[in-house]
Amino acid sequence: MTEFVEIPQPSRFRISELFRDNNFIVPLYQRNYAWGTNEVEDFWGDLLELVKGSRNSHFFGQIVTYKNEQGDQEIIDGQQRLTTSTLFMAAIRDTANRMYRENFSNSHASEAELESGDLLRDVRREVNKSIREKERPSLIVQQNADHDQPDQSLQAYFSDLTHQVAKAATEKLTSEPKRNMQRAYKEMTHWIVAEINQEKTLAGRIDRLQLIFESFFNKFYIVMISAPSRQDAFTIFETLNSRGKDLRASDIIKNHVMSLMGTEIKPANDQWNRLTNQLDNDSDKITRFIRTYWAAKKRIVPESKLYRAISTEIKDVNTSQQFLDDLDKVVALYTVLESPTSPKAHAQYFKDHKITETLEILTRLHVKLYYPVVIAMVYKKYSEASLLKVVTKLLAIFIRHRTIINDGTNKLETGFSDVAHRIWNLDLKSVDEIIEDLNEKLLPKKDQTEASFQVLQKAGGQRGAKKWTLVYLLAELYSVEYDDFGEQLFRQVFKDDDYQLVQVDTTNAVGDDAEYLGNWTLLEKRLVKTEVQAAIDLVPALQQSGLTGNQRLAQQIQNNGWSATDVRNRQDRFTSDVTLIW
Repeated sequence: MTEFVEIPQPSRFRISELFRDNNFIVPLYQRNYAWGTNEVEDFWGDLLELVKGSRNSHFFGQIVTYKNEQGDQEIIDGQQRLTTSTLFMAAIRDTANRMYRENFSNSHASEAELESGDLLRDVRREVNKSIREKERPSLIVQQNADHDQPDQSLQAYFSDLTHQVAKAATEKLTSEPKRNMQRAYKEMTHWIVAEINQEKTLAGRIDRLQLIFESFFNKFYIVMISAPSRQDAFTIFETLNSRGKDLRASDIIKNHVMSLMGTEIKPANDQWNRLTNQLDNDSDKITRFIRTYWAAKKRIVPESKLYRAISTEIKDVNTSQQFLDDLDKVVALYTVLESPTSPKAHAQYFKDHKITETLEILTRLHVKLYYPVVIAMVYKKYSEASLLKVVTKLLAIFIRHRTIINDGTNKLETGFSDVAHRIWNLDLKSVDEIIEDLNEKLLPKKDQTEASFQVLQKAGGQRGAKKWTLVYLLAELYSVEYDDFGEQLFRQVFKDDDYQLVQVDTTNAVGDDAEYLGNWTLLEKRLVKTEVQAAIDLVPALQQSGLTGNQRLAQQIQNNGWSATDVRNRQDRFTSDVTLIW
């Protein structure tokens, strides 16, 4: 449980006071600027309500900081708001500068016009006092930036963008945080210009610009909680954000882990960055990865409770480092489970290609619930021969439980996590014990599976899980019933995608049984010329097929026709193979 911390008395600041009275720094372990159009648009909408008089003030949220030894406020929570505020002030100042250059650069302006020009200079002066000079800005977004390589520094770019370096607003960028900053600046500039251009006169536009500036500068409020220590700041941050509405669980978990690392915070942050780079620094993906790891080592928990579960057990530098080391060991495997055959390095992760092929089939079926079991086995260094036996069993369990019987996934998710946890803790000490545990607790019984298969219907489809589920069922059944495919099943059916799903008959001859499995076949794509409705019209293509199952089907249709009874009889023949395969 999070240790109780007495929260310091919050301070309430207007934007004008906040930036003038503090030096803010985004610590190196914080995520970068991530606000997109939706968040920035919400910010602008709130400001417009003040401009139009709908409200008298706006609470912009809280920030949590820690005043470090240098007297700077390290931002633990709130950097997105502060970065957006600085970008907005730069946008409004730059708009004022353009208006001044375009209208007051000559010496022939009237006294009234010069007075309007003074208003523009006032806006510029007030913004510059808040943003401050490049050498000592009020907000540093990248602590310890490499000043020897300014082109690679996020701080250098942010400084250029907020200190009137023209190219910063137009240059082509590859860095996502830089693109987010540039987009926010350009969008806010566009909205400011569109708003003031509603006024017909120059004086009216200048007054409107000043009103926008004053509304933000003096009517936006932020509550700042400045904690007495970094640890206290982290604890306050976690308490305020543990519901995860604005941040994903991975963001809060990272802050928790870093708060415990003490003097080891920089190498810990570097380790975190290395492993999350493999997950594209995507907060959603990182959260799913951590949740999967936790399901393997401990137990399955909802994402909303993931931070609470982890923070309860990770309480010091040692458990934090073990957490990071564990993630480091399994992150590459996790990326392989997500995409077993692409890129090429993933396809070569396992020496036994049968493991990769089985994982790819599970991926085509959109199955992810089994990840914890594989992660636990690899972490505990089981052989690939043992792993192949288990993943084959995991596929069989899914096919029986979900595909044939159509039960929900909750039992599987909880069950796979429990098995993984027992592998991790060495409660299951051999592959035979793992298989036995899976069979006993999760594999549906033979009678139930066969009864459900006899009435199994599938809608098929030309792509996605629906397609691949039916393709896989038919390919395996043809392999056992007719000795088709053999060792080439994966290559022909999945890798090369040589076959197309075809319904044998869609006329009234089969009636409501059109989607029964017995009315489906796999046909080489080169033989699928047009959409066939009556079974007899499919016979020529079936006869040309290289699959024995199709040739026998053609003979049956030619000799006896095709009806709902034939569909059911064919499905009954397949039923005897089902529990042999799965």
